[in-house]
Amino acid sequence: MKPEKDEPFRIECKETGPIEVKVDDVFYYGFHRHGSVGEDAEFEIGDKTIISHESTEAEYLHPERMKPGWTGGDAERCKWLFKALKPGTTTIIVRVLFRFEVESECTMQIKVV
Repeated sequence: MKPEKDEPFRIECKETGPIEVKVDDVFYYGFHRHGSVGEDAEFEIGDKTIISHESTEAEYLHPERMKPGWTGGDAERCKWLFKALKPGTTTIIVRVLFRFEVESECTMQIKVV
């Protein structure tokens, strides 16, 4: 049986040129977070009328290590899910942080058709 909606697809900073999506498409950016070490990420949407941040999903890589007194077990695999709202072009800026300082930054151009 075919799912009613297509599964979200992944966008990456490595892509060149605009990333083309259709109105109502849901897509995601995957990243790594390890709070106790200071690894995190943040994003900024250029025009929130063209795309919106729908939700954030996260899963622990080692849930068995999440016990009182244990440290370093909070490494997570995360996704920011976005939705294309209307035709137009905008950007998503992703910043990779280490101990609250920007380590790297990339800008993805998103074209909604």
